[in-house]
Amino acid sequence: MASKQKPLQPSIGSEFDDIPLKMHVPQLEFIYRLQCEMAKENDHVGAAFGGTNERIVMPILGGTVKGPEISGIIQERSGADWGTAVQGTNYMRLDARYTLKTSDGYCIYVQSKGIFSPQREDFFAQGHPDTMSQKEVEWFTRLEFEAGPGPYSWLNSIFAIGVLGMHDRRIVIDAYRLTNFPGMRPAVLNARQEQTKL
Repeated sequence: MASKQKPLQPSIGSEFDDIPLKMHVPQLEFIYRLQCEMAKENDHVGAAFGGTNERIVMPILGGTVKGPEISGIIQERSGADWGTAVQGTNYMRLDARYTLKTSDGYCIYVQSKGIFSPQREDFFAQGHPDTMSQKEVEWFTRLEFEAGPGPYSWLNSIFAIGVLGMHDRRIVIDAYRLTNFPGMRPAVLNARQEQTKL
């Protein structure tokens, strides 16, 4: 997932602290675009203990993943978003889990936690829109991957974020790796095997 080297931008934090450590702004490297089909009906669990936050289960039916080093599908009905809606607001905390299956047959488990926050109080006044853009919502997620040995094991060691939107009722996620080392391949880490003492 190499990309062209870009100059590192100094952190504005230096204006608020005079320590000699030079910090810089990390960079984003594109991983893939995911399109996701959600079920038409959600499961409204409600608010536990009569509280104010309502659990809503949003089943994931399937989808596609396309990027420079990965392509495949979301396994059919492999997961959902177990979101929490904050009553009295349009704000929701996201908690999704699902499985990707790559075009060359590898399975990757994805866990995604984030936020959904429209920027207008009347966002849902006309009902739930079929399209949502980055100009309308703060919609981000932290992506964690679990991949077995093979060509996608580099996903295990990265810090990734997802930037979300929706088109024609399909959720779109652009996934990026956050890095201090743009253009350098992520490390492939393998657990050390303990030596058996005889």
